[in-house]
Amino acid sequence: MSDPAAESGAASAADATSLREALDRAIEARRADGGNLAVLLIECGVISRIDAVWGYQVGNAVRDRVTAMLRADVLREGDVVNEMGRDDFACLLSTVDGPAVTLLAAQKSLRVLSTPFWIGEEEIYANPAIGIAMYPAHGDQAETLLQRAKSACTRAHDLTGRIADYAEERDNSGAAKLLYENRLRTAVSEDALELVFQPQYDLRRGQVMGAEGLLRWPDPALGMVRAEDAFAAAELADRVPDLVSSILNRALRNVSEFRYSAGLDLRIGIKLPARALRHADLVDVVQRALGTWSRRPGTLIMEIGETSVLGAEPVTRETLGKLKEAGIKLSIDDPDLAVSSLFWLATMPFQEIKIDVSAMGDLAGTPKPARILQSFIELAHHLKLDVVATGAADEATEAKLKELGCDYMQADFKGPALDPLNFVERYGFNED
Repeated sequence: MSDPAAESGAASAADATSLREALDRAIEARRADGGNLAVLLIECGVISRIDAVWGYQVGNAVRDRVTAMLRADVLREGDVVNEMGRDDFACLLSTVDGPAVTLLAAQKSLRVLSTPFWIGEEEIYANPAIGIAMYPAHGDQAETLLQRAKSACTRAHDLTGRIADYAEERDNSGAAKLLYENRLRTAVSEDALELVFQPQYDLRRGQVMGAEGLLRWPDPALGMVRAEDAFAAAELADRVPDLVSSILNRALRNVSEFRYSAGLDLRIGIKLPARALRHADLVDVVQRALGTWSRRPGTLIMEIGETSVLGAEPVTRETLGKLKEAGIKLSIDDPDLAVSSLFWLATMPFQEIKIDVSAMGDLAGTPKPARILQSFIELAHHLKLDVVATGAADEATEAKLKELGCDYMQADFKGPALDPLNFVERYGFNED
């Protein structure tokens, strides 16, 4: 008995070889006459699902229909279309005047494939995306053009228009993301991430009351990776809970060591992008880490950035509420926060807000910025939010912050971010 899937795979391999040979010939012809050609890589986005519901024979019939539609309604004499994979089709436009003509062909392909396919009484729609690569602008070898058309097609899935042309910087960006993703997996699995700790001062008592753990990811290939890039790579790899777990366990371990080796009983702040709250198991990750290191929930401050996400995604607000119910202290740490956002943020379970005062200039010598800051602090207190000032430059600013009623301060002049050993040496109480 024949195997439709195997037969389809063999046919696709033969088609791919046929297309590469046709592309090689077309490149030689354009090299000779100085003209352009283009490759459209089209992902149909429906055939694999048809296979799963109606079987390979129906899927094959739809593939044949797609090929026939492209030949009849898009391609000209001398152009070629071949099936490159179960859902992938490659069109060779053997000669084009330039990018505008190629884009028109891609748009026409998109319209053709956006019409419904009828399977019995069912109306099925494809979800096509199209990537464009041109000779000689994007490459002068068949394999290069196909790869770059595929790269553009991958990007097209994220665009409203569903069409993208190849650009080298985008391709490099995609390669960089893949590299970050793979390196992050290794760093998390090998516990290679590092934290440095910056002290936070209680302005009312004049003493260190906590620290913020700042992620440092030193990678031999990538250099020092920013926390934002680490979380972006974790999202791509679907490893956000693993990254948060690694950061939390390292932070809570270090804070426990501060307590037992140096007499420092500190609260610890960890910053997360609000996107991380999309993960339903995040609360369990946090609670497990607290249990492992025997820390009270109230000594952990989750500092949330990118708070605009909270307004758009209900799941993030639900996770925030669960963290509050678990006893975690929640802090707003969003430098892009608009004052208008405080209206709806007031309905969220936050207990603290961080504000960067570096842009306010000389608070001690200029009354207007000081009055604005005082109003903000009073508003925050009315909302039952503690205020943590960051970016203070000197002791005069520290004194003014205390006068204005600010609760806490975190500033480089008062104490830079240090690795755990140097943090203990500088701020510890115990003597050897």
